[in-house]
Amino acid sequence: MNGHDIAASTQVIINAWAIQRDPSFWEEPNEFYPERFLTSCVDFKGILFSTIGAELALANLIFVFDWALPDGAKDETLDMSEGSGMVIRRRDPLMAVATPFLLI
Repeated sequence: MNGHDIAASTQVIINAWAIQRDPSFWEEPNEFYPERFLTSCVDFKGILFSTIGAELALANLIFVFDWALPDGAKDETLDMSEGSGMVIRRRDPLMAVATPFLLI
């Protein structure tokens, strides 16, 4: 890659922060300006199908189940520490117990 040999199984880390702020690609890259994408020539048709029903599915899960932490843990003990990576995520997976809520 650009004259460098990269050994097999090498983990390559991309500096997404620098790519997103490259002034040779973006006008005023450090300014929050989402309207810049309105006139983009890229067609984002797939986004129309990406979350169909996601809100409804989540609402139904919340509505038909009582949710609790496993082993009777208290809400105050839930560790909300963030992990590292390209997106913000929890450091430890969220474990929850779903008990069917009986509708009468």
